[in-house]
Amino acid sequence: MPSRIVLVRHGLSAHVHTAGAIDRVGMETWRTAYDAAGIHEVSRPPAALMQLAAEATHIVASDLRRAVESAERLTPGREIRTSELLREMPLAIPAWPTRLPLGAWGLLITLGWGYRIARGADASEEERARAVAAAEWLAGITADGSTALAVTHGAFRRMLAKQLLASGWTSTGRSGGYRPWSAWSFVRPGHAQGLHGRDGRGS
Repeated sequence: MPSRIVLVRHGLSAHVHTAGAIDRVGMETWRTAYDAAGIHEVSRPPAALMQLAAEATHIVASDLRRAVESAERLTPGREIRTSELLREMPLAIPAWPTRLPLGAWGLLITLGWGYRIARGADASEEERARAVAAAEWLAGITADGSTALAVTHGAFRRMLAKQLLASGWTSTGRSGGYRPWSAWSFVRPGHAQGLHGRDGRGS
């Protein structure tokens, strides 16, 4: 049986911005609050994703609250393994000298990220190493031909997906793009020599 990994972006965050225009320090404060928040009570995974989760052998998640709560909503009552390996990769906040609406900050951050992707400089060596470790961990726990559903984050998922492809996995489809609850699937022929059970720096 082929091994399978499904990378899911968490549900819609419960964090609500009410401060109006903010400066760069305010944007950093917003990010800290965003990381501390869970998911919105009305954010529900699509039925097809719920079915994928029900069929998965392993449910794993980033240890950030929004990822853990998303995994719990996908698989009520099941054991969830968490790991800091699957945490988000923080994107650079531009050194803009004025106050801007949150949406404008988001656009600047996304444009900067796109520029760095085009230059091949979208992640630090530390983040690349973390993507390698995460890919090895997921490969290890699915080495017996099982399936892992991993709830992670938008920017880091892109890096992790790239690493999976580089290490011999094949993409079998992407549902939902980068939106909340989107799912990217990968398969690889059974590889019994994998590092079964390794959980890297996670717990």
